[in-house]
Amino acid sequence: LENEISIEIFDKEKDKILAILAMISEECKTILEEIELTEEEKKVLVVVRLIEQIRSKFTELARAQVELKSLNYHYSLAEKIYSTFSEIKKAKIQEVYSSIQGDIQKYYSILHPNDPHRNVALTVALGRRASTELKIESFGRDGEDPRALTSEGHLDSLGLCIFLAFVRKFNRGCSLIVLDDVVSTIDATHRENICKLLHEEFKDNQLIITTHDGIWYEQLRASQRAHRIDGDFKNMVITGWSVENGPVIRPYKPRWEQIQEKIEQGDKIGAGNRGRQYLEWILEKIGESTLTPVPLKSSGRYEIGDLLNPVKKRMDKLLTDSDFKQKFSQAILALESTVIMGNILSHNNTLSENVSITEVQSFCECVHALHDIFLCPSCGSFIKYYQDLKIIRCPNSRCGNPIEVKTK
Repeated sequence: LENEISIEIFDKEKDKILAILAMISEECKTILEEIELTEEEKKVLVVVRLIEQIRSKFTELARAQVELKSLNYHYSLAEKIYSTFSEIKKAKIQEVYSSIQGDIQKYYSILHPNDPHRNVALTVALGRRASTELKIESFGRDGEDPRALTSEGHLDSLGLCIFLAFVRKFNRGCSLIVLDDVVSTIDATHRENICKLLHEEFKDNQLIITTHDGIWYEQLRASQRAHRIDGDFKNMVITGWSVENGPVIRPYKPRWEQIQEKIEQGDKIGAGNRGRQYLEWILEKIGESTLTPVPLKSSGRYEIGDLLNPVKKRMDKLLTDSDFKQKFSQAILALESTVIMGNILSHNNTLSENVSITEVQSFCECVHALHDIFLCPSCGSFIKYYQDLKIIRCPNSRCGNPIEVKTK
């Protein structure tokens, strides 16, 4: 034992000993079978074998009890560590939630300034694993689940507010914010408020915004102009896409530039269609901005004929400013004398062949002139009627010289 023995030699000797023991056991078994034992001796032999087995199992059991005691100690220790970690984690998460709730409420109030929903609260659900509860005060009732009393659009905008609050909390050192189609269920007024929120609260961030919504695209561009940051943005449009090459991206051209391009190309049909769509959008925008009553259509789609007369009547009733009223009247008169061109070119009409590109251009320019009347000369924002003040004015709070038109 004083000498070193290699593991290989030790294993060989061990195997020899085990082989000898097996031989001895087999030989003993053979001898026992040859010896004629009495029944009493056989019983004694069985008892001896059982005692040997019990002795072996008792040793194993004693060893297992020592191991179990050690394992129980480690299990208890691990359980305490996990419980402590879980409680600290929940407390830290709640600290984060509490720290961003002010921002969530601030952003939500910008999007929904007059809504009966406030006091948004995020809390860790203590009784459930990895779970958070979202509560809000609705119609004077505290602690309501927002899914119970708010619309899908409100829920989506609330989700956006929570996301942006997390961005403000954790994106220090990383200015990038990516928003992909975040307004699919949100109406036009609240989409304008989202533009305001992004351009005022996140003006120092780099924004990448994608959308299929053409109206919101225009609202974003209008908000850029209103905040005088349009030079800071690249407005692009995806004109195509393929698996091999991915998206085809081109610089975006405003609606009026697209129409001018069609006119330059001599494309009467294309220019006429774009001009008609342009006019429908302008009339809708005027109607929305001046609270114009329009007969309800179940389809929700309104064409020029549905909007033009209500807008004329509304402006005639509102306007007292002689200069603005004269500009509007002249623009409407010029438009009404050319609007037939848009109607002819936008439908399957044999008369379209007789229309000249000059006549189409005249129609489109009348539409553009009407649009210009409703843009603030100072900042380019679409002007809006304020019923309580009895004025039509620029809605841009940052405008240095907002236009104001008195009304009845």
